[in-house]
Amino acid sequence: MIDTSKFHIKTVKADSKYGKFELSPLYKGFGHTIGNSLRRILLIIIPGSAITKVKFDGADHLFTTLQGVKEDLVDISLNLKKVKFVYKQNEPIVLKLSKSTKGIVTAADITDNDICKVANPDQYIATITDSKGSLNAELTIERGVGYTLAKGQKSDVIGEIILDATFTPVVKANYSVESTRLGKKNDHDKLFMEIWTDGSIDPLEALKRAAKDLIVSLSQIVDPKEFEEEETVTIGANLNVFNTNVSVEEIELPLRVTNALKKAGFETIENLIQAGSVEVKKAKNVGEKSITIINDWLKEKGVDWK
Repeated sequence: MIDTSKFHIKTVKADSKYGKFELSPLYKGFGHTIGNSLRRILLIIIPGSAITKVKFDGADHLFTTLQGVKEDLVDISLNLKKVKFVYKQNEPIVLKLSKSTKGIVTAADITDNDICKVANPDQYIATITDSKGSLNAELTIERGVGYTLAKGQKSDVIGEIILDATFTPVVKANYSVESTRLGKKNDHDKLFMEIWTDGSIDPLEALKRAAKDLIVSLSQIVDPKEFEEEETVTIGANLNVFNTNVSVEEIELPLRVTNALKKAGFETIENLIQAGSVEVKKAKNVGEKSITIINDWLKEKGVDWK
């Protein structure tokens, strides 16, 4: 019997946001099998934390400007969505943002703690242009998976703004496979995994988490366990339903185009669908060929993209 567990993992290069790891020697064909499985788990189900709600002092709704603050609340909220946190509790936590002096407001002005820490304190939030100006807000941070939309959600708290939240801490994940030698045999695989994160999780920790999730999932085949099933809903056979709260990287466009889409605010498939092809086409470095690829991909999923 072939023992597929006999391989080594070596860190080729690593820092707080990037890691390249080598797994070898793998049995022939296992490089692509393991690499693709880990990549998809890394991009889809690794949990992370994000701001889901914000309440500004002196503001009742999103379309408000604060005296002495350069940005309006729409722009400030967009910047707050970029703040990342290291938080591993299941319950929501509230942190305060407070700045009452003239100058730039960054994520470092958020009062964090040992339980919930800001991962990117240099993230720009706003600028206070008047000595009498101030920016004070309560931020609700939650832990989750994937991406959630503010649309359709409601708050019972007056003035509380619900934000779209990107929980996924893995920004990008790639893999490549090379041939390698084991003894006199040169038919084994060498797998390289490259992982980019937002800084809220170490790349090696993300890789290990993805491997554990894969093992847990496959263990149901080896040792099936009973569980209480949720009520299932039968969808019409002609309707193809899929998870739209995943990264645009799933379309596998050229890296340049993927980065252009993200820079323009189209980070998920849901963003693309909501915006429509005409709006997406306006993004820099997104041409007709890219639009055609996106359109064909969405058609395969049963989505009529206009």
